[in-house]
Amino acid sequence: MRASSRWLAAWLVAVGGVGCGHTKDEAPKPERPKWMPPEGTCPKGSLVQMDRLGLKPGDKIPVIVDAIQDHPGPARYNYSFVIALPREEGETKLPGARIGGRLYVTKHRVFGRYDRVFLPESGAMSVPFCGILLDARWDRDGEGLIAYPSPMKGFSVVQDNTGVILVVDQYP
Repeated sequence: MRASSRWLAAWLVAVGGVGCGHTKDEAPKPERPKWMPPEGTCPKGSLVQMDRLGLKPGDKIPVIVDAIQDHPGPARYNYSFVIALPREEGETKLPGARIGGRLYVTKHRVFGRYDRVFLPESGAMSVPFCGILLDARWDRDGEGLIAYPSPMKGFSVVQDNTGVILVVDQYP
C-alpha cells in the first residue's frame, strides 16, 4: 500500500470515528393541539408503586370513568376530579382499588390523567399512579374519549361511561 493510500485510510478512520458519536437530529414533533392538556410528569414514586402493584407502562385497565356516573349509557363530564372503578380484568389486577385523577374537557374530547390509586388495605390513603384515559372502542391516538358538546356550559357528553386507563411513565 502506498504511503498516500495509508494516509487516506487513516484519515477516513479518524474522521469516521468523530462522526460516530453524533446522532441525527430528531424529527421535529408535530405542533401540540391547543385543546390538549399540557405535557406532564408522573407523580414522584409512581413507577415504584405501580411495579409493586404488578403494573408497568403499556398495561391497560378497563374502567368506569367516574364512580358517580356508574350507570349504563351516556355520561356527562366536566373538568373535575374523578374516581375510576376498575372492571373486568382491571378488577382482577387491582381488586377493590379505585383510581383517582382529573378529567380535562373540550367540546370534542374528554381527557383523563390519573395520578393515585386507593387500595382497600390503605383506607383513605392512596399511592402514586400514572395513567391516561383512552376510549376502548376506537381511540388509538391517546387523545381521550370522543365526546359531543353538552347543552350545559363546560360539559361534554360521551356515548357510555367506560374507558381504558393506559399505564404510562409520562403524561403525553
